[in-house]
Amino acid sequence: MKYVLNVKVALLLFAFVAVVGCDDDDEKETVTLEATTTSDLDAVSTSKYTLFSFKNNAVVANSDSATANWDIAFRGTTIILNSGVSGPGTAAGQTVSGIFDELAEAPASGYASDSESAKAIVGSGGWYTYTGTTATPNHAILPIAGKILVIKTADNKYVKLEIISYYKGNPDTTTATFADLATRPASRYYTFRFIYQPDGTTNFATTQK
Repeated sequence: MKYVLNVKVALLLFAFVAVVGCDDDDEKETVTLEATTTSDLDAVSTSKYTLFSFKNNAVVANSDSATANWDIAFRGTTIILNSGVSGPGTAAGQTVSGIFDELAEAPASGYASDSESAKAIVGSGGWYTYTGTTATPNHAILPIAGKILVIKTADNKYVKLEIISYYKGNPDTTTATFADLATRPASRYYTFRFIYQPDGTTNFATTQK
């Protein structure tokens, strides 16, 4: 009789756990991921990189440069990732062509880490054009439309990022004020938008909470 009771109790406990588990799954909410905009990130220094964490949407202190607390870093037009020769993390990235809002899935392959010979994120001809003296406005760094950075972060999450501006205040680069070097806003200030997928999937549309 005791054995029968024990079996019944075990079955009841199993059923309770199963029901609770189902309830937990049912309670998960599907949330639409929305882009976060970072304005005027200061990359002015010629000696130190400005480190950035996508998870925290925040600049990371240079004292943490030897940790996995940051994902990407900026200095002038150079962008590095926390991996390879640039850091102890496992970040990797690539630049893809497309429309930011329409890129719903991170690529399955094609990611690179920084090496001695090349950065994973290519600058000139990659994410920006330098106009030199052959185009107006002269001597300008202009993000290339339709270029999206896709990054696997130091904590193995996925991010898509679009650089909007390299100048303080995200100015209109078609104006006479911008064309005139005397009145052009200061450079080395990044404005960009990104979507960070916290659940570890490659999906940039929704996440489960």
